This record gives sequence, structure tokens and C-alpha cells, in this order.
Amino acid sequence: MIHIQNLHLSLPGFALKDINLDIETGDFFALIGPTGAGKSLILEAMLGMLPMDSGRILLEDRDITSVVPEKRGLGIVYQDYALFPHLNVRKNILYGIKYHNLDPNQVAEQFDFLVHQLGIAKLLHRYPGTLSGGEKQRVALARALILRPSALLLDEPLSALDPVLKEEIKDLLRTIHQELSMTIIMVSHSFSDVFYLANKVAILKDGRIRQQGSVNDVFEHPNSRFTAGFVGMRNILRAGIRDNRGLVEKLAITLPPGADSSGKYLAIRPEDICPLTSGHNGFENTFSGTITHIAHQGFYFDIWMTIEGVKFQAVWDKNYVLEHDIRPGKELEVGFYADKVRVLGQ
Repeated sequence: MIHIQNLHLSLPGFALKDINLDIETGDFFALIGPTGAGKSLILEAMLGMLPMDSGRILLEDRDITSVVPEKRGLGIVYQDYALFPHLNVRKNILYGIKYHNLDPNQVAEQFDFLVHQLGIAKLLHRYPGTLSGGEKQRVALARALILRPSALLLDEPLSALDPVLKEEIKDLLRTIHQELSMTIIMVSHSFSDVFYLANKVAILKDGRIRQQGSVNDVFEHPNSRFTAGFVGMRNILRAGIRDNRGLVEKLAITLPPGADSSGKYLAIRPEDICPLTSGHNGFENTFSGTITHIAHQGFYFDIWMTIEGVKFQAVWDKNYVLEHDIRPGKELEVGFYADKVRVLGQ
């Protein structure tokens, strides 16, 4: 388990403030947030690469706040891999061994296991400059894991990869997490990567944690307008709440039972606004809307519409949009469930 307690860290023009995280052994924990929110700085503070103003970091109940980086028991893979260009793959993987008091037999056993698991046996005599991005990523993972760290830190490990390699490395990270029961903390900008890999997540903004919890809870139950917008709830509407209904101009939206009557905003995910189809029923909210414009996004369409003068955004399947000739100016019935509406106070 990793405890980060009241971490404060100041840099010119930026600071991490009141960072508190509890990362359970075996978690795959994701740090997400806008660019410049301080995500990578948390990793560097955990590694001991940046001096903290105050706070503590505990690893398995061991206070590592003042421990030198190489003695903390943490491994890291950087976005740019940080491989040594003058060393071949074998020497890159084994580079850190000389700084640790490890049993040579265990090192050899771990080396063979990782080389096989990561599929890099044929690369051992090559140099980083001759490797693809995916191959570099595998070598960087081997170099971090050879030291048997208590936790593995990943700083945007997938951002530099093409789509095919990205899927391969995602599968690889999932396998490492499951088969090694490895605690992993990952900085990411990709929601799909977070959903695929992580079980816990924290959202940062301006050096502060705005919300943390299970991936499902944070994405489905945001605690503010900022977190709602950040996790993709593109419909955020100022509303007055009365008799379990949210009043947005002339539009009355049925809310889930027991909705907070003091709330000021409603948030609805675009994928939860659905076109009504024959035989479909059960939506507590059904309205007639007019399509204003659409945008082709590959396998789906972004759809913008107005309902009683209120603007909404939806996400609909490509085949449905094409088969039903969805286009600007078209009127159609849409609906969404009351329990998909989130009531926010700020």
C-alpha cells in the first residue's frame, strides 16, 4: 500500500497542494487531468526526484519521504522511454542492478522471465536507435521490472505509440498487472486506456485533487461541473430544482429519486441521450428535438440538437445515423433515463 499524506511541493509558478492518496496493493491507479495539472510531478515526488515542502510518502508502512530514489523500491517508465543510446538492450535492462544488492541468481531468473514475457529475446544485442516505439516500451518495462519494484510508475506510457502498437502494449500492461500482482500508478490523458486498465482514478486540476475513487464512480458520479465536464458529460445545464424535476428554461427534466434539491446544475452524458425507436419505452424523459449539426467521428457521430430552445449533444452509432438519414434540420424524438441525470451543487 502507498500512502501520500498532505504532500505540498512548490515550483516557480506552480505547486502541488494537499495531495492525499491511498493506493492499495495491487491497484492499477490512474492520475488524469488537464495538461499542466501536476500529474507527472506526483510521480517525481514519489520517486524522490523533486524535494517536497511538506508531507509524507509511505510504502508498505515504511516512510520513504527522505529515502534516496534508488532505495525507495519504485520503478518508472517514462513517456520517452529514457533508454541509454550507447548501451544495447541487454545492458539497458541490467543497468540498475549495480545500484542494488540483489542475488545474481534471482536477477538471472527474473531477466529470463521478463525477456520471454515481453517478447524481446531477439532484441538483446540491438541498440535503442534501431528499435520501434513498441520495442522501446517493452525494453523500458523490462528495465523497471528487473529490480522487482514494490510499485511501477508509468508516465503516459501509451501516448507516443501508433494505434496498433498501443493496443498491444495495453494488453501487455494488463498482463503484467494481473500475473505479477503489480501495483501500478499511471499518468494518462486517454479515457479508453483508463477504462481498460485502471480500477482507481484521481482527477487533478491546478495542483489539487478534485475527485478520486473507483473508475466507475468518478466517471458516473462527478462531484462538480469541472469533473463532470472533464469526464465527458458534455451536457451541463444550469437548472432550478423543484418536486424532483430540473427546470432548464421551459424544459422540465425528471430527476432520479431523492435528487438534491439544493443542486444548481444537471449533467448528462451524450451517449445517454438516445433516439426513440419503435417499441422502445421506459425513458422517464422523452422530448422532441431538432438536429442543428452533426460531426462524423469515424465509428460514431457527434449530434447537436435543440430541445425547447436548450442545446444538447449526443453520441450515436454510425450505422443508425446513416440508416435513418440523420441530418441538420431533422426533427425526431429522443429520450434518457432519470437515473442518468447527475445533480451538481457547484
